[in-house]
Amino acid sequence: MARIFTVSFIHRGLSHNAMVAVRTTPFFTEYTISIFDDLLASLLPNNKVLSTSENSFTFSDSTDANDAQLMNDVLRAIAEHVHHMQS
Repeated sequence: MARIFTVSFIHRGLSHNAMVAVRTTPFFTEYTISIFDDLLASLLPNNKVLSTSENSFTFSDSTDANDAQLMNDVLRAIAEHVHHMQS
């Protein structure tokens, strides 16, 4: 069964929201992100974050051309939500 949650994050002084769908496989957990701001979404490598352990979150296929600060802001929001739910 898929889970869905929302996260809020601050990027460059502005607050943003994203919806996140979770899919668990035997090898990793996949988080599919829906950011409602098309410009922000276009700065990310894609809408998939993978986690192989509870402390490891990474965008699949990221490159130096992507906005590293935005990726970190989104990853931090997802990690905080996941860790809060596990507490």
